[in-house]
Amino acid sequence: MIRFLQCVVLIIAITTLDVQSVFAFQEEVDWIWNDVKSTARQGPACMKYIVKAYPIKILRGHVSGRACLKHSIESYRKGDHEEALGWILAGQCHDRLARETLVKHASKILEYVSQKYGNEVPTK
Repeated sequence: MIRFLQCVVLIIAITTLDVQSVFAFQEEVDWIWNDVKSTARQGPACMKYIVKAYPIKILRGHVSGRACLKHSIESYRKGDHEEALGWILAGQCHDRLARETLVKHASKILEYVSQKYGNEVPTK
């Protein structure tokens, strides 16, 4: 009986950890969407943040977090998942820990962004 209870506690603990990490990446993405300032925070670090270096170099520059997510959705729709994730990471160019959280959940993030904010970005 004790062994059974230990297994149940372990399953609950694992499930709780997974739910917390999902919320963590959602909070980071939602923060980016709410960042509507056109000046990238942390000055030079964000101004030179490279989204994609090949075939052309794309810099974040004077782009808001929300604009980064909009660019991400457009790239995702075109099938360029690398660039789409790059734009999401650029939205958190000032926060290394936030970028690490986003990278850990890269496979889920593109779907989340597309589902939650895709209707806000018109199809070109």
